[in-house]
Amino acid sequence: MNNSVLFISYDGLLDPLGGSQILPYLYSIRQHPRPLHILSYEKPERFKAGGELLKAELASSGIGWTPLSFTTRFGKLGKLWDLSRMYEVALYLQFKHRFGVIHCRSYQAMQVGALLRKLTGVKVLFDMRGLWVDERVDGDIWKLDNSIDASIFKLYKHVESNLLLSASHIVALTERVVPELYKLSPDMSAPISVIPCCADFEHFMPPTAKQRIATRKELGLLENAFVLSYLGSLGTWYMLDEMLQLFARAAAEREEVHFLLITKDWRAEHESLISTLGLSHLRTRIHVHEAKRDQVPSYIGCSDLMLSFIKPAYSKIASSPTKIAEALAVGVPVVSNAGIGDIDDMTARLKAGAVIDLDKPDSLSDIVSSLDNLKKMGGHNLRARAKPELDLYVAALSYKKIYEQLEQTL
Repeated sequence: MNNSVLFISYDGLLDPLGGSQILPYLYSIRQHPRPLHILSYEKPERFKAGGELLKAELASSGIGWTPLSFTTRFGKLGKLWDLSRMYEVALYLQFKHRFGVIHCRSYQAMQVGALLRKLTGVKVLFDMRGLWVDERVDGDIWKLDNSIDASIFKLYKHVESNLLLSASHIVALTERVVPELYKLSPDMSAPISVIPCCADFEHFMPPTAKQRIATRKELGLLENAFVLSYLGSLGTWYMLDEMLQLFARAAAEREEVHFLLITKDWRAEHESLISTLGLSHLRTRIHVHEAKRDQVPSYIGCSDLMLSFIKPAYSKIASSPTKIAEALAVGVPVVSNAGIGDIDDMTARLKAGAVIDLDKPDSLSDIVSSLDNLKKMGGHNLRARAKPELDLYVAALSYKKIYEQLEQTL
């Protein structure tokens, strides 16, 4: 075996998540340098549109890539087929290249990594990314009142314990989840490193005053508006209702308050929610825009305050929202709800905004009365406070150290 790394991910490099999170990490890891090969699952339509271009880009960086086709049909059977293919191809690649470290992103990849360790003795890094099994329940994907889903949940809790036991090293996103891992797998002995979701501070640069004005004009925002923003998807976990309520209270008191949603997920039901909440009269102050990755820094940077309200649940103790690191990189403070990962402590430590308890009746009003003070927390000083903890370069150094520790025991 050598010091090369096989990175396995069921998420695709061509998915939005791949472009915003996976690829920046892999490029930074490769710079150390260390031979790197990627095994990932790609959506057929996305691979057709951009696969060859990405393959050439990776090759120019000295990164090998084996893309597999993500099965979009047949439900759970399709996922089982994908997993069987992942086992087969990963085994082939390991016997061919004799990688020294298998870096497994989340649970499906780690199932393969556990087998590779058992068969070949290779060192395996379990990059958890969250409590995947409990997220399926908390997100209402697996319903425990359904006997089949309940059986799958019970099986995967056993699998989860074994994956933790099989790891040579574990990466978690939060300090808060670490004690829980020892409860989930009491006999595990692997060291645990905490690496929060970071942002590429070279990419997420604060805009100049001139750039900020230009972006506001492009997005239909007035130069003197107080802009609340939100970045990302609007699916299971994200509390659009509560964010709209905060905007409504602020807009009722201050006519210059606008809400910018940077998302590709805007649907008819979101328009209906505005009507249901009685906010149709404020629709002209709600701005919805899609953004390519290159546009995201300027779009966030033209706002005064970002909102990040995430459904609180047991599994969210393991979550570290990337959008928060990106906002702090461009100097924009964040208002979050309490109980999500390490956000409470991090926000206080970095003076990075506010954390509110949405169960308290006055919580939204308190934020509205503090808007100007929260805005003052932003700017280059906020970026400087966040950089030592949340810069992608810091995360890459942490991964480098983990690889080196694993390689010393080969």
